[in-house]
Amino acid sequence: MTERAIQRLEDLKARQRVGEHMACPRCGMDVMKTPVHTNALSRAADVYICDACGSTEAILAYMHQSSPLSGWAAFRPKRLPCDLHARPASEALPEIVGRQMAELTRIYKLCRDDPDNAEWYRLEAFESCPGLTELWSQPFQANYRACDGTVVVRLKTDEAGNIQMAANIIDK
Repeated sequence: MTERAIQRLEDLKARQRVGEHMACPRCGMDVMKTPVHTNALSRAADVYICDACGSTEAILAYMHQSSPLSGWAAFRPKRLPCDLHARPASEALPEIVGRQMAELTRIYKLCRDDPDNAEWYRLEAFESCPGLTELWSQPFQANYRACDGTVVVRLKTDEAGNIQMAANIIDK
């Protein structure tokens, strides 16, 4: 788990400790009972979740399976507003390369150097790259939907350790 995710989890715990009414952090539905301690305690994190999610976690535990925290509603990325989907890909491409390459490169390095946390870094990318619609860490590829196609940005490291970038447009 990344520092950002740990901080988000700590914030969630603190809000529950003071009794703030909130949606279930696991499913996102507004079904939590008050007081908060009358809800189910998650098996995955030290926070309360709705009873239905508590039952789901119990069943998963019985089956020796788990559901990662990165899939919880509380950890879904808050996407930044963006108008790239309304513009032609030929206009979106230079803007993405010009404004977001530093952030995409940072996320790429994090995913490459810490693959165990790649899913968490991927979620961070959606919060820091306006217009990002899809991101894969292996191989690293970022997609941005435009009105007439998709802008695709790929990053890789060559044998000399230099990061290489390729960007192109895939028509609808």
